[in-house]
Amino acid sequence: MMNAILTGPVHIGKSTVCRAVADLALGRGYCVRGILTPPILKRDGQRLGIEGVDLATGERRVLAKRCPPSDPQGTGPAERQAACDTHAAQETLVGDFSGPRVGVYHFDPEALQWGQETVARAVAVGCDLLIVDEIGRLELEQNRGFSHVLRLLETSIVLRSLLVVRLELLPKFHLRLPDLAFITFSVSGDNRSTLPLKIANRLFLE
Repeated sequence: MMNAILTGPVHIGKSTVCRAVADLALGRGYCVRGILTPPILKRDGQRLGIEGVDLATGERRVLAKRCPPSDPQGTGPAERQAACDTHAAQETLVGDFSGPRVGVYHFDPEALQWGQETVARAVAVGCDLLIVDEIGRLELEQNRGFSHVLRLLETSIVLRSLLVVRLELLPKFHLRLPDLAFITFSVSGDNRSTLPLKIANRLFLE
């Protein structure tokens, strides 16, 4: 069993590296499953939301929409939904974004459930590499999202995993899995193009 973490600053390209690692592994004949969560961008680069991509099927769902900061405490799901709808009235993202909130992102509970089932199915079917992008505040602070992956890793049912964890959340992540060893890779602007091959080789050649 080999577990790896991909970390780095926000917006550095962690999802891009995961996609490249998946492509390299697939090209070598390995079975890769899991989920990517790349940003949804406007043409000018502005972030609109977060997309989920099933690595097994290529299916895509809008997981979350970027919304303005919430009103004072007490704002409920209906008010949050209205804020999202107003903010994105001229955008194309469609969904029920009344689910959990992390920062400026409001999640679609149905799409989030789809993402959870995608990861659970990947583990149940079996694969050479499970990729989960990412284990973040939703998982580590709210015990939602893809938090079930943390329990699955403790069972040793996953042969190899590559998990995305933001740099500032690494201490909380390791507190959740104190008995598991992880290889940590840090992505930067300088190594972003060469890191996928390094990760693939470490996962599959050792």
